[in-house]
Amino acid sequence: MYWFRLNQKTGVQLRITIMWSCIFVLLVAAGFAVVLHPDMTDPLPWLGIELLFILYAGYHLFFRRAMIAGRTYDKMAASFGKDWTRTIDFRKDMIVISEGNYEVKYPYSEISYVKNIGDLIMLETDKKLVIHAYKNEFVEGDYPKFRRFIESRVVNRCRLS
Repeated sequence: MYWFRLNQKTGVQLRITIMWSCIFVLLVAAGFAVVLHPDMTDPLPWLGIELLFILYAGYHLFFRRAMIAGRTYDKMAASFGKDWTRTIDFRKDMIVISEGNYEVKYPYSEISYVKNIGDLIMLETDKKLVIHAYKNEFVEGDYPKFRRFIESRVVNRCRLS
């Protein structure tokens, strides 16, 4: 799943994911320790508390980013309508993304890498913002032409196949 790939996380985001992973593993181990402890006469209250902590850590580890992305999509749909159009224009000197009256420009020098995953082309900026483009959605040109173009703009940072 895209939202849990460690190789796409860096810096603080990676450290937080590792922290929640360690907490999750420690909580599961503590749950087994409570159940298997020979002096524990009634482990159910402790297991209930353990389960709540495990669910909370699991939420942060596996579901939080996906839920935030869903809320962001819902907010954009409320602003632009359910069928809004996002246009990504790959110009000679920059990428221009337009949605409704909103426009953002990214110079190619800010693109840290370009990667291909299936039908998805991911362009990540230095500020860890990801631009998604799809191979079969080009209005002008096609994927082989785009690949040559983007490789000439983002030299040594493309991982396209």
